[in-house]
Amino acid sequence: MSYRVEFHASALAQLQGLPPPAFDASVERVSKLVGAPWDSQSLDRDEPTFRQCIFGGLGLLSFHVDDHHELIRIFDVTWAG
Repeated sequence: MSYRVEFHASALAQLQGLPPPAFDASVERVSKLVGAPWDSQSLDRDEPTFRQCIFGGLGLLSFHVDDHHELIRIFDVTWAG
């Protein structure tokens, strides 16, 4: 199963501010998420569909997994570099 990815408007704006190596690392991590979105960390034990994962060693993607629609909605991109 392969999931589709949607970026919330705020996440798209955050992507624009990433340095090129961080942007590339985020794209690489998202490409892995589409095949295995559950290979990530839960944000809240009571809401396991809200998840996060690290990219590029210094970045964090926060997202929601919708199994029914096979959709990953990325709502936050954080870069600490």
